[in-house]
Amino acid sequence: MLEERLFPKSVDEVILEKVRFFFLPDRTAAFVKNLVDGKVSERSLICCNSGCDVCNETIYNCYMAVKKELERT
Repeated sequence: MLEERLFPKSVDEVILEKVRFFFLPDRTAAFVKNLVDGKVSERSLICCNSGCDVCNETIYNCYMAVKKELERT
């Protein structure tokens, strides 16, 4: 069943929802917000296989999910 809301989700709500869906730390929400706002280039999000605690590829996948969700609204 779809959740009915009086107002659509804010950008920040969508970002935090997707960050948690991808099991990323909440602190990455601010970085994803900067991606959405165009302050950071999405080209920087390439997995370098260095074993980062938060992989850029996962952040990229999260960012793409956020973009897709925002385009639907």
